[in-house]
Amino acid sequence: MDRNRKIYRFLLSFVLAPICLFAQPEKGEAGQSAPLRVLYVTGGGWHDYEGQTPIVKAIIKDALGEVDITVSVVGGFGRQNPDFNFHPAFKEEDWAEGFDLVVYNKCNSPGFSDDEWVERIVTPHREGLPAVLIHGTLHNFWPDEERTGLWNQFCGITSRNHEPRAPVTTTVEMPDHPIMAGLPEQWSHEPGELYRAHGMQEGVKSLATGISGEGEEHTTVWAHQFGQGRVFGTTIGHATEIFEGEEFQRLLKQGIQWAVGRL
Repeated sequence: MDRNRKIYRFLLSFVLAPICLFAQPEKGEAGQSAPLRVLYVTGGGWHDYEGQTPIVKAIIKDALGEVDITVSVVGGFGRQNPDFNFHPAFKEEDWAEGFDLVVYNKCNSPGFSDDEWVERIVTPHREGLPAVLIHGTLHNFWPDEERTGLWNQFCGITSRNHEPRAPVTTTVEMPDHPIMAGLPEQWSHEPGELYRAHGMQEGVKSLATGISGEGEEHTTVWAHQFGQGRVFGTTIGHATEIFEGEEFQRLLKQGIQWAVGRL
């Protein structure tokens, strides 16, 4: 009986070997699963994108472990000219091929929008590519609201302007959401810049709100589904000092993990 069982197991291994081979995840040189590929899109005016970039890269690595990060900067660091409209990251129509996540922390000039350009950017996200949106990204392509509205649909929230620079107090609205896990019920940061939320797309979850000098509450942290893709966004993040804060780093880390389905 034992001899027959051994023969059976020996023959079975030949049957299952090809199945196991094809079922294995993609491996890297060290025998581990291939790292996720992340595109970090940054640059433009009004913010210290050069100082923020190493911090964001460290948060991405903390969130995802071994990761391949491609940084795309418009205009080069050290040039705070706001007239950066056509970001080189989207030069090719298949720009998103091979990426597992895109993190946006960028600005372009006020009053600029281009329907075909916006469509090129958001289409991969609508088809399933996760996105993380930080601060000034929400103010890109302002005129689109009166055109196709596509950028606002992708972002989830419409914002046309912001309050004067002042300390901002953030209050958690959905403490049970995994993105907000471990964050205090309320925290403050400065120098802040509270973006006014003028509209919200259907299905968007407002996870936290902020209040500043004008005394009005506006959503500062949110999450939603854009087509097949997850989108996490926050208007927190004007000054580089904010990026160095424990609350912001936890928020961004967990937002990244949620976007790619690892939270």
